[in-house]
Amino acid sequence: MQKKLLVSFVAIIFIAIGISIGSFWIRGYQFIDMQSQESHLTQAQLIGDIFSKEPFASTIDFHDFVEEYSEKYRVRITIIDKSGEVLADSSTSGHLENHKDRDEIIGALKGEHVTVNRYSQTMKKNYSYSAVPVSNGSFNGVLRVSLPLSALSKFDNELFKATIYAIIICFLIATFAALVFTNILLKPIDEVTKAAVRISEGNYKTKIYTREKNQIGRLAGAFNTMTTNLKETIDSLTQRNIELEAMLTSMTGGVVAIDDSNEILFFNKAFCDIVRPVSNKMQGQSLYNILRNAAIFDAIDEVRKTNTNVTMEGMLLSDTNKNIRVTATPLGREDKKWFGVLLIIEDVTQIKKLERMRSDFVSNVTHELKTPLTSIRGFIDTLKNGAIKDEKVAAKFIDIIDIEAERLYGLIQDILLLSEIESKKDYDTQPVDINQCALEVIDLLEPKLNGKVEITFEPQPKLRPFICNPGRMKQLLINLLDNAIKYTEEGRVSLTCQEETDRLIIKVKDTGIGMEKEHLSRIFERFYRVDKGRARKQGGTGLGLSIVKHIVELYNGTIYVDSQLGQGTEFVIQLPYISENES
Repeated sequence: MQKKLLVSFVAIIFIAIGISIGSFWIRGYQFIDMQSQESHLTQAQLIGDIFSKEPFASTIDFHDFVEEYSEKYRVRITIIDKSGEVLADSSTSGHLENHKDRDEIIGALKGEHVTVNRYSQTMKKNYSYSAVPVSNGSFNGVLRVSLPLSALSKFDNELFKATIYAIIICFLIATFAALVFTNILLKPIDEVTKAAVRISEGNYKTKIYTREKNQIGRLAGAFNTMTTNLKETIDSLTQRNIELEAMLTSMTGGVVAIDDSNEILFFNKAFCDIVRPVSNKMQGQSLYNILRNAAIFDAIDEVRKTNTNVTMEGMLLSDTNKNIRVTATPLGREDKKWFGVLLIIEDVTQIKKLERMRSDFVSNVTHELKTPLTSIRGFIDTLKNGAIKDEKVAAKFIDIIDIEAERLYGLIQDILLLSEIESKKDYDTQPVDINQCALEVIDLLEPKLNGKVEITFEPQPKLRPFICNPGRMKQLLINLLDNAIKYTEEGRVSLTCQEETDRLIIKVKDTGIGMEKEHLSRIFERFYRVDKGRARKQGGTGLGLSIVKHIVELYNGTIYVDSQLGQGTEFVIQLPYISENES
């Protein structure tokens, strides 16, 4: 019944709308066409009046006139004499056929003002031609103004589209109005039935509105109360789920909950990042199928035995082996019946690495301090036992003690310097002339050259000053050049400083002993030595290149090293230029 009534209303309204809009379209098109013709004719009369008042020396000047006013009014202008010959046309400079048989020309030669729409053989498109009789001196003829009908056609198309849109909108409004009207006419029980169906589908925002006071009205009231209570409950649960999901997502540790069968109940993104499963669709799958790790499953078994929190550590084998810390917690309800286990898996690889680095650093510092101290104590004991009476031996021992003390002092200074650089605090920054700084460093290291090693450096005349701490820059160059000199028994050490695309490029290249590829990734570590015996013999602390790397990082730069065993080593540093304000 509702469908039949709705179709009838829509059909009647659609027919009425169609008739009304069709009538409007026909009358509107006729009106626009008439207004267009009147406008074109008025324009032709205006240009004709101007033509009649122009002082022409001959008909040759007609061409200048039509060109000028065609461009001014954006129309095509044609001047035709009484015999139908075209004397001037703004659209072409070529010869045109006789226009005597054209309708607008015939009418204009009779003294009439005529507008005709037709196809132009010359321009190959539809035009509106408006012709008026004109005279100027001895000339009597016709001035014709023509405009393409494309603009009018475009307007007609827009009007047609607007009409179609209006029909569609009116049809939609009419359909909606008919639907509302038919709904009002139907029995209230139909509304109750539909509302009940929507509620059963989960749409708890549905309300039943009825004026009935009988059983249907009471049923509608009960439905409304039920939907309100359900909506409040579901909104509360949804909000709690959103909050829980936000907390789980923001956690850096992986979180996964499993039931008594080890099937996954939920997990967060960090768990996927740590475990890197084949698929993220893990809910409902067994945790044993996702990963197999002794620490994780030992923690699960321990929790189920003791019903207490358990923390274990282990190694997660993958593309990149990770150290993990697993914290397992029993999941249960208020009645203390456990139904699963909550796991928090943390990637502690970096923490373990830092702990190893700290332990190695303490061990290395202890060893490096112990070695010179042991030597100093040994020579002091020797001197105490009588060697001090032998002046030559005593002088030799004192020199050795002085060397070891100097080495100890240098080591302590390097450790303090490294600690200061790592704090990222840089004071006394100023524009530094890199050329001058390099020359000063070379002069400082000149005494270390044994005559078999040569340092080459060509200052760049237009090298822009670099904003930094002068002491830091000198320390960087000293450590690099000193390192190159130590490992070059005979040959050349070259230093290059240049600017490339807002970056300061520093290159230190030597022709020394070089090193194997396996050492390149570790030479910037503290106390790492490629040749430990040679380094200690040369008096190095093992911190020089580590200091260089930290200075480069202090100024947001990068350092690269390339080396060939037996051929030499090259260090390349790139430091970005910054302004004084940024520094």
